[in-house]
Amino acid sequence: MRVNVVFFARLKREIGTESLSLDVEAAADVRQIAAAIEQRHGVSLKGCMVAVNETYATPEHVLQDGDEVAFLPPVAGGAEAEDVPETHCEVTSAALSLQTADTFLVQAAYGAQAYFVGTVRSPNKGKRVDFIEYEGFAPLAEKVMHGAATAAREQHGVLRIFIQHRVGRLLPGEASILIGVASPHRRAALEACDFIIEFLKVQVPVWKREVDEDGEHWVDGTAGQPTL
Repeated sequence: MRVNVVFFARLKREIGTESLSLDVEAAADVRQIAAAIEQRHGVSLKGCMVAVNETYATPEHVLQDGDEVAFLPPVAGGAEAEDVPETHCEVTSAALSLQTADTFLVQAAYGAQAYFVGTVRSPNKGKRVDFIEYEGFAPLAEKVMHGAATAAREQHGVLRIFIQHRVGRLLPGEASILIGVASPHRRAALEACDFIIEFLKVQVPVWKREVDEDGEHWVDGTAGQPTL
């Protein structure tokens, strides 16, 4: 059978590609796939997480023909003593909470936290907004969020990063996006937070249908990738 394998961060650079197709024996599990990749490409997958078809899986997960297997290396900076992941990225229909972000970000090793909260604005362009309906492609959006976090670390060093984007119907004043960055020092936290905001504006696959006093319309977007 054939499976599709994708790589991120250091693995992509070490192997020289972000994806490949691999022919394996029927009923092979993730651990067998990992061993084959290590042998063929001379890389170490020790400590990597794995996702099968965009869902986290165990090394013993048995694969099927056509599955997508993603190997996810530990986040930048290596494992911490408390073994807590340094990035939280999520698309959610639940209300966003600064307290939740604060709980994730505030730790003894990080002396600075910077936050951005985007809310539904009314009036907008002089018109009363009744609500905005947010629609997103969650699996890809969360990948983009992780990509933003990785890029921020490449520029600003050790960071803890919290990103949530809400979907569904939001009223004026409700938060649609929450970004938080913790760093040992103030400047890195502020600059990384701003970097992530700008990155997501043109990359994250979330769309807005605005309902105002004149009716409804899709809010114009920006294409951050090549288009047809």
